[in-house]
Amino acid sequence: MSRIIAKLGRKTLSLALIFNSLISLASVANILFVSYFTVSGWRPYSPYLVDGSLLLLAIVTAVLNILPAKLVGKVDLGRIWFHHYVYGFLASSISLTLMAVFAPAYVLVFLMPSLGLQTTGIQMVMIYSGMFFVYGGLTLMIDDIRDVSVRLGGVLDKLKIWAYKSNKTLQKVHLISSLATVYIALSVCAWFMESTLVKETWSIWDISTIIVATSLLFTGLWGLKAVKAKYWFTKLYLDLSRLEPSLYKK
Repeated sequence: MSRIIAKLGRKTLSLALIFNSLISLASVANILFVSYFTVSGWRPYSPYLVDGSLLLLAIVTAVLNILPAKLVGKVDLGRIWFHHYVYGFLASSISLTLMAVFAPAYVLVFLMPSLGLQTTGIQMVMIYSGMFFVYGGLTLMIDDIRDVSVRLGGVLDKLKIWAYKSNKTLQKVHLISSLATVYIALSVCAWFMESTLVKETWSIWDISTIIVATSLLFTGLWGLKAVKAKYWFTKLYLDLSRLEPSLYKK
């Protein structure tokens, strides 16, 4: 029983980390878009964030965090009727379809979460509930993507082999981008404390800033954890050990 609980814990942690990476990706993309096309220009969270271009490193961290997160959740839990990606596809597609039918003006909220902040009341709850299921479905699909087809599994194995052969470079990039992501999260926190904490009441925009900062902080810290645990070396090597040794030897 304890083994099953441990496996469930690892799988839950893995899915939570992948989900957080998706939230970070969407949040940073939204910030970059808004700050680039507004009068304030390329200066989000100034003066604490010295350059908005650093946000691109947060995207790198979020992407690089996905493979270590998948390795954490590599446990055998079996399946109920279907592969996990089937449930993920259903969750995402049904949510997108409902959004397109009942609130077509806000379909882009999945790419730009700030669009949903223009709504209030039950409509906002519905929009962000739909976004949760879309990202949750994508998380399940990413976690189980290797089982979609044999050909796709082969392509992913080749990418893993490339990643293992490039582990030193990836380790350095992951370290730098993770440190930058932690700095970005702290900059957002400092900016929030200066501009918002003095207010008597908080708006939904203020709460969204807290969510963004928290997501980025977890993204950066998990990246540092993955670097420290050398996921690009030992963990990835163990994952590739099921393949022909000659394929991944340096």
